[in-house]
Amino acid sequence: MQLRDNMGRGDKIVSIEIVKEKAFYEEVWFYAIVRVVFIVLLAIIVRIYITKKAHVLEKKQKETMALVKGITEAFAKVIDMKDRYTNGHSFRVAKYTGMLAKELGYNEETVQRYYQIALLHDIGKIGIPQEVLNNPGKLSDEEFEIIKSHTSLGYDVLKEISIMPELAVGTQAHHERPDGRGYPNHLKKDEIPRVAQIVAVADCFDAMYSNRPYRNRMNFDKVVSIIREVSGTQLTPDVVEAFLRLADKGVLRAADDVGGGTTENIDNIEKE
Repeated sequence: MQLRDNMGRGDKIVSIEIVKEKAFYEEVWFYAIVRVVFIVLLAIIVRIYITKKAHVLEKKQKETMALVKGITEAFAKVIDMKDRYTNGHSFRVAKYTGMLAKELGYNEETVQRYYQIALLHDIGKIGIPQEVLNNPGKLSDEEFEIIKSHTSLGYDVLKEISIMPELAVGTQAHHERPDGRGYPNHLKKDEIPRVAQIVAVADCFDAMYSNRPYRNRMNFDKVVSIIREVSGTQLTPDVVEAFLRLADKGVLRAADDVGGGTTENIDNIEKE
């Protein structure tokens, strides 16, 4: 700012510089703090939104899985009602499958999922004629082919359930064998889906180690011996190893097993 002085000799110009002190909200540090606070608040809001959304999705997923659980258990009961000779088989195979999956180191979510898949492994038997399914004698070649079709029938029933595609896979492949002599697609070794490898061992064990109206269960040690012998040919080796560990722990032997049971091989294990 400039002022003219006329009181002395001549003209004199006086310059005055006025410095205005900045308010705190005009300072650079204030803008920096505001920016940081805004970013933090935005991050908190986003996190709250995502957490809330996640809780909603988690709740919905739990409700969906509870529904799937209810449906699979209901269907398992229908399967066992259809085959009077193997009543309870589906639930026992599911229990053994869960035990094997846990022994193999899978997390609880996977264990439960495999349990549900195992419950429906024989759902295709609903489409098998009663006279064939409940034939207590030795099956003819034609009858055996009909029995074998339950894997493909089951796959056709479950293949559209997108929420758990392994349901159909477990049903279709649980009679496949590492040596390629299984059915329906003659898969070998790692071509066989993991859940089907596990269900196969559980299914084989229960087929031999359970009572039927037409015969008693096999001797426990005999069953263990047979399963050990078919490791690598009919059953997947590391799953058999898990089975043997459980057998050694004593958790597979029935509470009422006092050492009895037939020691002769059972015909038509594939049927059961």
